Amino acid sequence: MNIRRITIATAIIATIGLSACSSETKNSIDGGSTTTLDPAATTTVDSAAVTTVPAVTAASVTVPSPTAPPATQPPATQPPATAPPATPPPPAPGPSLYDEVTPPQTPSGHTDPFASSGTLANGVYWVIYQGGETMTPSIEVVQAFFGSECESAATSAGEECLNDIFVQGTPSREIDNLAFTSDVYLTVASSETQRQYWITLDELRTVRASSASDPAPDDFSFSSFPFLMTVQGGQITKFEQVWVP
Repeated sequence: MNIRRITIATAIIATIGLSACSSETKNSIDGGSTTTLDPAATTTVDSAAVTTVPAVTAASVTVPSPTAPPATQPPATQPPATAPPATPPPPAPGPSLYDEVTPPQTPSGHTDPFASSGTLANGVYWVIYQGGETMTPSIEVVQAFFGSECESAATSAGEECLNDIFVQGTPSREIDNLAFTSDVYLTVASSETQRQYWITLDELRTVRASSASDPAPDDFSFSSFPFLMTVQGGQITKFEQVWVP
């Protein structure tokens, strides 16, 4: 509406001007007289009535910039792969009463020497089983020689090396307080067939006192052959009978 008022005012001024010019021209033609435009008759446009429209600049308009959603990055550290727990194989079944096993291997030179008293050191000894309690046998410890050492030991003692074995009777040691381990490996040799069989501690006492239990083979016959005794940590871990001629 302010622009319209400015236009009307401008048109009025232009009309007045044209009228004045026309009157002046006409008067000049008619009589040569000049008519002066009365200033009071001039229409003045009130500047206060004119409204200035402010210019719209690009700086005055603020357009918000679009906000992009933050990109989601995968975690830098991947979780460690969890391996399934390994399942240990089941333990191998142990031998049963009177299962046939491999005969013991005698040392290449000699069994271990021993002190006359004190704790028996770790080693392999030649012993004579004399009975005793189930867990604490009564034994006699001696030393045996094999192979080339059999010859020299027998010669030194004034005896002969027979069947590649020489047992030195002295010194010897009696022991009745050396215990078996609960899982001792115990075998006996059949005097008739030379076969080796696995037995329990209870069965050892049984065959020494009377006869073998029912699982024993029909041709099994117990004899008082010596034993190879293995000692570890002050206990008997192996007690294997040796067949001798």
